[in-house]
Amino acid sequence: MGDFLQAGPVTTIHRLGELRIDDLASRLERFSRDRSLALLIPALASEMDTPALGAIFERLASAAYLEEIVLVLGRADRDDYRRLEKLVDPLPMRTTVVWPEGPKLSRVLASLRPGLDVGPPGKGRDVWIALGYILYNAGAHAIALHDADIVGYTGEIPMRLLLPVADPILNFAFCKGYYTRIADNTLQGRVTRLLVAPLVAVLREENPTDVLMLIGAMRYPLAGECAFTLDLAGRISIPRDWGMEAGILAAIAGEVEPSGICQAGICENYDHKHQALSAGDERGGLNRMAVEVAETLLRGSAPAGGWKRDLVDRYRRKTDIFIAMYRADALANGLNYDDEAERMAVETFAGAVSSGLQRSEGRQDLPPLPAWRKLKRSNPGIMAAIAEAVRNEGEEV
Repeated sequence: MGDFLQAGPVTTIHRLGELRIDDLASRLERFSRDRSLALLIPALASEMDTPALGAIFERLASAAYLEEIVLVLGRADRDDYRRLEKLVDPLPMRTTVVWPEGPKLSRVLASLRPGLDVGPPGKGRDVWIALGYILYNAGAHAIALHDADIVGYTGEIPMRLLLPVADPILNFAFCKGYYTRIADNTLQGRVTRLLVAPLVAVLREENPTDVLMLIGAMRYPLAGECAFTLDLAGRISIPRDWGMEAGILAAIAGEVEPSGICQAGICENYDHKHQALSAGDERGGLNRMAVEVAETLLRGSAPAGGWKRDLVDRYRRKTDIFIAMYRADALANGLNYDDEAERMAVETFAGAVSSGLQRSEGRQDLPPLPAWRKLKRSNPGIMAAIAEAVRNEGEEV
């Protein structure tokens, strides 16, 4: 049983009392009669043969509340695309595989240039494309989103994401998932614990924006699991890189009042594939992720005169407080806690903050992909063209 604290400003939906999966499923089935529900799963071709994705399909086979499952398959060739179509074919609900690098879809996306460069393959771009397809069909009231590499997946995850936006009494527009992350008897989630939490605390002291308020209120702001209404999905821009999760929160902050946002505990513990820290190499692992997340936070909430020059030093000092907190929490619960490894992560992330600051003040990367509602006005036929390409991608060129 979790705690029941409401710290604000967004509502927290805890996992309280005895877990009743059947009851949760029945409620969603009832709501889905009037409010159709969909699930979007971004996946890589390399994940198709993992036990994680197979277990996800096994659990989803009984998800009678889902009208459609859309899988967007990145870094894939035609053989990968056809294999995934066969893997999802036994599922009882409607299933669609979106292949962003497919020839038909590639031609449609190329037609947007030079007015809009959708950029290279990536999770943000792939999710954006799939949302365009779902929005064109306009059959769903709400969409849940989660990754394809969740170890120990249970049917509870999509249900707890969708319930707050599917239930007409709760009627939230956006739900962010949160969870505990423990593996090998050790606290995980280093980027969230040792980068985002202390950095956001420092930034809020200097410039307390609505975006930083919302990110700071989230228990796990980098969680890839969320759900939103179809209307909201059409109104938000989608970042292209590792900053996608934080960037979506930034977009949500500009579109929805805090009363329309919640976060939900979606499982007892969460595990997925782990990445190396890659200290000293900003092109890989958690280091690359940290740079892109830091840049997203710094660029999206910068004060008019820019950030103060001692930002990195203040971040380091703030991490001392967080390390002491996490050490106490871990040791009191009988978990391992490696001070040296935590300090190494902080130093790596301090470098990421410095690099993110330079990037946010220097070169201008491609902006987030535009909200579909806005793009539809400037390119009236684009969503229909994407939907047609998705439906016909399996045909040989």
